[in-house]
Amino acid sequence: MKRALIFLCVGIFIALVLQPNLAQSKKSDEVRVPQVSENAPVTNEDVTPSVSTSKIRIGIDAGHGGDDLGYVGSGTAEKDINLAIAQTVGRKLQAAGYEVVYTRTDDNVPSGDESTVNSQRLSDMQAQNVDILLSFAAGNASDPLMKGFTIFTRPDEKTTALANEIGQELVSINFSTFEGVDTDHYSNFSILANKQVPTIYIELGYLSNKDDHSNLVDPDYQDKIGQAVTNAFLNEVD
Repeated sequence: MKRALIFLCVGIFIALVLQPNLAQSKKSDEVRVPQVSENAPVTNEDVTPSVSTSKIRIGIDAGHGGDDLGYVGSGTAEKDINLAIAQTVGRKLQAAGYEVVYTRTDDNVPSGDESTVNSQRLSDMQAQNVDILLSFAAGNASDPLMKGFTIFTRPDEKTTALANEIGQELVSINFSTFEGVDTDHYSNFSILANKQVPTIYIELGYLSNKDDHSNLVDPDYQDKIGQAVTNAFLNEVD
C-alpha cells in the first residue's frame, strides 16, 4: 500500500511540475531570436525559416543621397526610396545569417558628382572585402506607361546567375515587368566600374510610372522586395 501511494505521489509530481516545465523548455527552443544590427535593427518579421551557412559579406548601396536627389516622382526623391529599400534588404539578409555592410545608412553624403561618389563607395566596399555589392536605384521616363525593372552587372558567371535569381524572385512577388539581366552595358554605370567589387545594379522600376511608383514607396512592398532578394541569396549562395 505504501509503495502504491509513493508511485501515485511521484506521478502527480511529474504531471503537475515537470511536464509543464519540459513543454515550456521545448517551446522556448523553437522561438528564433532575431539578430540586431546597429545600422538596421532586425525585427521578428524579418526572421526567415532558412538560415545561410555562407560566410560571405554583402555590401548594400542606396543610390544617390545628399544633394543628389536622383529622380523625383510624385514629390518623392529617388534617394529616399533607394535608402528605404536598401535598409529593408539589409535587414532581411542579416536575419538570414549574412554579414551586411552599407555604403550609406542616412542622407549624410559628401558632395560630388555621381561618378566620384560611386568611385569612393566602391573603394570603401573593396577595403571592407565585400564579396558582392547590391546597388539599388530607380528609373524615370517621359512615357508614363513605361514600367519594369532591369538588373545590370558585369559579364561574370556567378554574379549573372545571382542577378537572374534575384530577377525571378522579384517576378514571383508580382513586383513589375522584368526586363532581364543586362551584362552588355555595364560601362554606362559608374557603380559597376570596379571589377574588383562584383556588383549587381538593380533599377527597381520607373518613378514616372504610377504602378511602379506605388510599389516602390509602399513599406509592405519594400518588405516583399527585401525578402525576394534574400530568397535569391539563399537559393544561390547558401
